[in-house]
Amino acid sequence: MMNEILNPNCSESVFKLSGGLEEIKTEVLKMIDIWQNEAKNDGYNQRKKEIKKLRERIKNIKNLEEFEFVVFEFTCNYETYFKEDKGDLLVATCNNHDWDDVNSSPLSEDDYSKIAEKDYYKLIFHAGEYAVAKEEYGKKRLLFLELGKDVKFEYDKTFKLIKRGGSLLINRDNQLVKIKEIKDKDLKNKLLVLANL
Repeated sequence: MMNEILNPNCSESVFKLSGGLEEIKTEVLKMIDIWQNEAKNDGYNQRKKEIKKLRERIKNIKNLEEFEFVVFEFTCNYETYFKEDKGDLLVATCNNHDWDDVNSSPLSEDDYSKIAEKDYYKLIFHAGEYAVAKEEYGKKRLLFLELGKDVKFEYDKTFKLIKRGGSLLINRDNQLVKIKEIKDKDLKNKLLVLANL
């Protein structure tokens, strides 16, 4: 049982799950149970199908690396991200949930960003498969994206861009979906004109 969770700020929690694959899957499923018990009167009913599908997905995971493509969108304030590390599973989540019953070990506050590996962007223009997003913090740079036909966005919605192994991913329906950054200058200029930027 975990005695302490180190928090990089008032809402983030970072910890490590160790043991065999089945033990780790049990602890991740316990995290869903904890959230579900807390959310009985607030949000669970709207997510019943999603949670059932997520539970099945976790039960069918064959190796720890597969957890890197599982995201809990429903945790308060911050999504929950997972990352395999030398046979352990690192967890970046929100401390607004009582994770004390999860068999885990605390990690350094510096590890949150290493696990989540995300940047925040706001969608400012979307046309077909293409989109333009603006960085929420830092340099406020524009990002030109090819989303693919099945990726839908709401305007003015903040999203997390996750960088993993040279790929860009966004979280959709509790899965990380691969997208592409547009490098072609002519296409970028056309999108700037269309977006009135």
